[in-house]
Amino acid sequence: SDGFLFQMATETTTTWLPLESTPEVLTKFARSLGLGAPWGFADVFGLDDELLAFVPRPCVALVVLFPQDDATLAGERRRELLERQRQSQTAPPPTLFFAQQHDEAADACGALAVVHAAANGARAAIAEGTPLDALLRADAGDAAARGRTFVASSAIRDLANATARAGETAGAGTADNQNQHFVALVRGAGAVWELDGRCVGDDGLAVPVPHLASSSSGVAATTTADDDTFLRDAAAVIRSDFIARDPSNVRFSVLALCDLPSSSS
Repeated sequence: SDGFLFQMATETTTTWLPLESTPEVLTKFARSLGLGAPWGFADVFGLDDELLAFVPRPCVALVVLFPQDDATLAGERRRELLERQRQSQTAPPPTLFFAQQHDEAADACGALAVVHAAANGARAAIAEGTPLDALLRADAGDAAARGRTFVASSAIRDLANATARAGETAGAGTADNQNQHFVALVRGAGAVWELDGRCVGDDGLAVPVPHLASSSSGVAATTTADDDTFLRDAAAVIRSDFIARDPSNVRFSVLALCDLPSSSS
């Protein structure tokens, strides 16, 4: 299975195409990587309790696509996240899989968000001998090393690009990322963890960031012991830490990694 990882890409074949944020696209990609049914992605139509009730359970991760039209706002948010991580007393769970998104994989954020969601939310459903299984088995230690292993996997890149080319929205299969970025939100150690492989500190190493209860942010994260609590807490994070920064922008998308009903899986 390790052969999936070490088919090193050539200079002319290292492009990662952006993925569409639709349940069909991300489910197809996740299953091509090795995630077994009935796990897949479902739409999150809204972030209040009434609309969250339509999300299938169990829900183990969210994938968020958000605009980065304003580079200043994006930079400020990244600096705030790094400071939050630095001051946090919450250590990442020892089983957390987190990889850095290196510059040579500039448009791989969608692929990496799916990897982060599946690896941390539904690892038991990943089939042996598949590209995602190989990536996890080759765990190199820190986030930077994991990211280099991810970039070196031509199997994952080729599957991501094939999925992107099969998309249906405008720009599908092209390098146009429309100034948007994917991250994953997963649960662990009493926190909602934001996994953004581009959240890189001054030391050049990317870090996962915990979102905890905070009187200043209004985030109601308390515990992630059950699926409903995780989903509500993650939705609160998205409202307060993503949408509130650019409330007039409608180009946000949220998908949930869930155990899908048989009719949609």
